[in-house]
Amino acid sequence: MGSQLDLRYNANIPSEYAKLWNQIAHETHKPFTILIDSLSKQHGKSIDWWVSSPASRNTLTSPLFHYCCCIAFLQELIRKKEPISEIITDSRAFKKIIGDYLVGQGIAAKITLARLPLRQHLKEILRPIYVLFGIPFRHLILFIIAKITKYLRKPFPSNPLTLIDTFVMPNYIEKDRYYPGLMNALSEKEKETVWFVPHLYGFRPWQYRSVIKQLRRSKRNFALKEDYLKFRDYLFAWGHVLRIRTLRIKACLFRGVNISSLVREEMRSFKAISSSYTPLLNYRFARRLKEANIKLRLVVDWFENQNIDKGWNAGFRRYYQETPTIGYQGFAATPHYLCMYPTKVEQKNSVIPHKVTVIGKGLITLARKFCPDLCVTVAPAFRFQQVWQERKHLPTSSEYTVLVALPIMVSDAIHILTMLAHDKANLNNHVRLWIKPHPATPPSVIKKNFGADWPKEFEFVNGEFNDYIEKSNLLISSASSVCLETLAKGIPVIVVGNRHGLTHNPIPENIIEDIWQLCHTPEEIAKAIQFYKNRSQEKIKEHEKIGRRIRQEYFEPVTRDGVRRFLRLREEKYETNY
Repeated sequence: MGSQLDLRYNANIPSEYAKLWNQIAHETHKPFTILIDSLSKQHGKSIDWWVSSPASRNTLTSPLFHYCCCIAFLQELIRKKEPISEIITDSRAFKKIIGDYLVGQGIAAKITLARLPLRQHLKEILRPIYVLFGIPFRHLILFIIAKITKYLRKPFPSNPLTLIDTFVMPNYIEKDRYYPGLMNALSEKEKETVWFVPHLYGFRPWQYRSVIKQLRRSKRNFALKEDYLKFRDYLFAWGHVLRIRTLRIKACLFRGVNISSLVREEMRSFKAISSSYTPLLNYRFARRLKEANIKLRLVVDWFENQNIDKGWNAGFRRYYQETPTIGYQGFAATPHYLCMYPTKVEQKNSVIPHKVTVIGKGLITLARKFCPDLCVTVAPAFRFQQVWQERKHLPTSSEYTVLVALPIMVSDAIHILTMLAHDKANLNNHVRLWIKPHPATPPSVIKKNFGADWPKEFEFVNGEFNDYIEKSNLLISSASSVCLETLAKGIPVIVVGNRHGLTHNPIPENIIEDIWQLCHTPEEIAKAIQFYKNRSQEKIKEHEKIGRRIRQEYFEPVTRDGVRRFLRLREEKYETNY
């Protein structure tokens, strides 16, 4: 009797295969990137290709990497002669590909296309309506509100501008989450020429009017894309759903298997198309600025190299060819977050910035993972300047406090909480659990997805991460740069591994000391908590010393000189060897 494998996107891999799965995923990074580069060579002149889901290589939203890992995983099981009775998938293209492959291997396994629950099935039926009309309608609401509130718009100064791409979320309108401290290094005259271009995230349409008014009246300078976009730009973005179907995908092989139908399936799926509107509007925004004769001296992108970034960079590289562009990678990513690492083909096709900046010298080599000659330098770690500040708080001596920092992906957050809830008795007495949601995910969403039995031991906290981590003895998290930030303070970290899929560990491989542990089971978590709870004073001092070393390697201090170098405000000419 063979095993049943659930290979749906975001499904649970059997725990006995978790180690093999993660090993295969690491080995798949390079061949998968080569595969996408080969497709990009065919469509390098098409902005519709670059803003598509497959071209993004965003492993958190695009299922293509997952299916490539599935192919490699099945080939390894076949090599080991592991019996397979049934494979469950949620992709029609993958079902046919695997069916044909197994027949060719002489393996008789049942391939089942999973049936969606009724609620999910209805969502899929309605998704085309939402993508074709709902998302464009939200963009048009912003467009109309911008026109209505145009009387509040600040005029641009006559001097060339520095444009900085940023995100605005609830509670982070006036407060800068992404570049805190940047403006403090500038003179009043220089501040007049620095303008932030916001992307709204986490707001409901009925909140747009209030948010836009707050941005217009902010002390910071905000340049709204909607002030320059025209109605035909929205039609252009809407036309992507038709244009993407005209791109021909030739046969492309991954480990000897033709996956071209998988690529086509993802490109044309309405779920993937939904993420292409904003990138295309970013692309047209650059064009409209040029047509309005807006002079730019520098363009900065919050650079994760997702499709939203490719639209932004393709636009400014095309319409402002003489203006330097910088991609700021303001956090430490996990190795599986492949879009973070640019490729030679992306460089050649000018869909990435001239120059990439990272927040610590220890991250330079990683940024060049797929593009060895990429221009990479170090910039201030704006979001993490607290690691250099004197500690203001200390944990209470009466309780051992564990801060649980939840990642942005709700599924990852629920996995961590489920692990803790499963064996909370082993956490022992006198252990306090603080739950810190990601700013983009309200506690109500976490509770709703967790289920009915919310443990009374889970206490939500709201406020600055730095204040809570300083009051804590230990951090538990995953897939978040707060893990590395916490280590830089000398505070130990438990990274929760995924027993049923990819483990997103943001801690660089060369940090091998016992200041952090990777745990895959509730029992391992409880054991690790006890290990850190029982640290001797000597061990605590050792971990503080390790933290200082991590701080030096991965977090560039925010200094006036560093900020001015980053924004090219020094007297010497900008480097010409982009």
